[in-house]
Amino acid sequence: MKKSATLASISLLALAFAALIESMKLPFGSVSAPAAGFFPLVLSVLLALTSLLGFVAALRQREASLVEEQSLTWKKILLTLGALLVFALAFERVGYLVATFLFIIFLLRVVERKSWGLTLGVGLSAAIISYVIFGLLLGTPLPAGFLHI
Repeated sequence: MKKSATLASISLLALAFAALIESMKLPFGSVSAPAAGFFPLVLSVLLALTSLLGFVAALRQREASLVEEQSLTWKKILLTLGALLVFALAFERVGYLVATFLFIIFLLRVVERKSWGLTLGVGLSAAIISYVIFGLLLGTPLPAGFLHI
């Protein structure tokens, strides 16, 4: 586990540096008027920082202190892919808020078997916060669906 975490963080760090180099070839713009290179540059820096944190955590980790891994089953993978397909198909008809809320609810309650309180709280928060960020702050047109919300 320690070796794979170290290798994964090094691989992601290399990917982040490659993306950073390529994004620097694009015009950056400014925070108020971002150009084509703004988001790739910001995301590559965030990926590099996350990779460095993962690398340091992997180096500090002792083999005996590793948390037992939860096995990823084919059932969970297929349920998640199915939910993603339904989300993509229902996105326009149902609307962004409702589709996102139901998608998160399904993933947390059915796939991960979390409590209803956590599931509803995270589902509602994720739908509203992502709507505020993308729909209101960034001005991304999001489908309203049949409820017109």
